[in-house]
Amino acid sequence: MKEYSETIPVQYQEGKASFLGMDILVDERVLIPRPETELLVEVSADLCRKDLSAEPFILDLCTGSGAVALALAKMMNNCRVIGSDVSPDAISVARENISRFDLEDRIELVISDMFGSFGPQYEGSFDCIVSNPPYVSDKDYVKLDAWVKVEPKLALYAGEKGMDHLSRLIFGSGKFLKPDGFVAVEVGYDQAEKVKYEFASRGFKKVTGFRDFNGYERVIVGWKNG
Repeated sequence: MKEYSETIPVQYQEGKASFLGMDILVDERVLIPRPETELLVEVSADLCRKDLSAEPFILDLCTGSGAVALALAKMMNNCRVIGSDVSPDAISVARENISRFDLEDRIELVISDMFGSFGPQYEGSFDCIVSNPPYVSDKDYVKLDAWVKVEPKLALYAGEKGMDHLSRLIFGSGKFLKPDGFVAVEVGYDQAEKVKYEFASRGFKKVTGFRDFNGYERVIVGWKNG
């Protein structure tokens, strides 16, 4: 019988995590996919099917292991996805996952600090921008279990209030969305109202929250206003 360390996540010890029916390769270079992020994918795919073009072009910011990009590509066989991450190590893991699922023709990977690597050719290009960014605050980071702190701090921690990355993402996303495209983000258990305010203050419309299995508004969506 295999023995497991109590301080190292079992997903790292097994080298894989289950995500929407897929076995995603994971190790200490990437965040372990969570059930809350399955909600992000399901909401985004549903909105794409209902309201967007027949072949949506999607940007997955902070792609990590590539789980979100992979799930979207498998759920919508007509979409194209760019997955980006600031971490070259994370991109390496995502590339291995994408190769395992034979989706290199539909998922491109880019090393980028938020929108930093996306030039003018991408402005007004994306039907949807989806992200599970770092969103853990100072007060919540210190309270995390030891096994969670084994995961990359870069993928978890987002400044004093946990809003550093979410604010940058919402601020920069409008320029890269098509008219009437949307942004969908995963947020912390206590951040929904702050994120809704950020969306509204940047001119987004139809800002909506979606609740997870614990009743928290965990996914927030905002639509570009024209």
